[in-house]
Amino acid sequence: MKKFALLLLSFLATLGLASCTNDVRADIVTTMFTQYDFSRQIVGDKMTVSMIIPPGAEIHNYEATSKDIVAINEAKLFIFTSLEIDQWIGDPSSLGGDDTIVMNLSEHYTLDEHEHEHETLALTLIEDEHEHENEIHYWVDPVVAMQLIDAILENIILVDPANESFYTENARLYKEEIHELHLSFDLWMQDGHVDQEIFFAGHNAMGLFGERYHLVITSLFESFKPDADLTSSELISFTEAVKTAGVHYLFIEELVEPKAANQIKDELLRENYDLTLLPLHAYHNLTKDEFEEGITYVDLFLRNIEFIQTAIGDGN
Repeated sequence: MKKFALLLLSFLATLGLASCTNDVRADIVTTMFTQYDFSRQIVGDKMTVSMIIPPGAEIHNYEATSKDIVAINEAKLFIFTSLEIDQWIGDPSSLGGDDTIVMNLSEHYTLDEHEHEHETLALTLIEDEHEHENEIHYWVDPVVAMQLIDAILENIILVDPANESFYTENARLYKEEIHELHLSFDLWMQDGHVDQEIFFAGHNAMGLFGERYHLVITSLFESFKPDADLTSSELISFTEAVKTAGVHYLFIEELVEPKAANQIKDELLRENYDLTLLPLHAYHNLTKDEFEEGITYVDLFLRNIEFIQTAIGDGN
């Protein structure tokens, strides 16, 4: 079934729909949703854009196929997330054709230390520090995201200088959307919500997002796999952790079945303790339905804001 779906997507791409399917052959080839979205917003209908990781797939364990490598070699621009995320790349200089620009996106941003120096870092109950881990997921900070758009724009102009003004205007408009959401949420946080705490089930990739907005993101069980079944002792331990923290909203990862969180929710329901699960999206990838709907980084940013405001507004 999966092979059939991929073949169907390839067929659709040959009809001129490469920018909105999973056919990896395109002018711009990307490894993850974030740079895929930024690129397609900039180029519009002037170039095709593809994402080699299929919608719904986990990015951290992805292994490129021979088809992916061919697409990269034929691309005008290849954008990857980092050597830590895209470990299959190995030596970037070995990828791409003679005219392919290869772009390591993690080399194209800086963290504003002045803006962050008074901010509260994301914490865990086991008091681990994740500064390096945070920087692996650099794209979750909207201020960084706007820098990434500028960097991608520069390379797109190198590929197609004739349409520079078109690309520049598209990039400006998309950054403006992100900036408006950023300012609005930042003002809301500063209006009595600084250092508020939300709770996360499993691995938290949103550290830089938390730092940006003075939001404490606490992981109730950082090292536990959220898609695994809990033992009876683990269930008791985690339900007690939820009750002790007074949590009534628990955030979960995208694209991961929240078995553990659902077990906790069901167990607490037996005790008449209400727990609502909300997604906190780290922009790794989309579901197939979201991809087909054309969901954007801005859409996910807005969704995150609304869910965080729900949790904080109701006092967790």
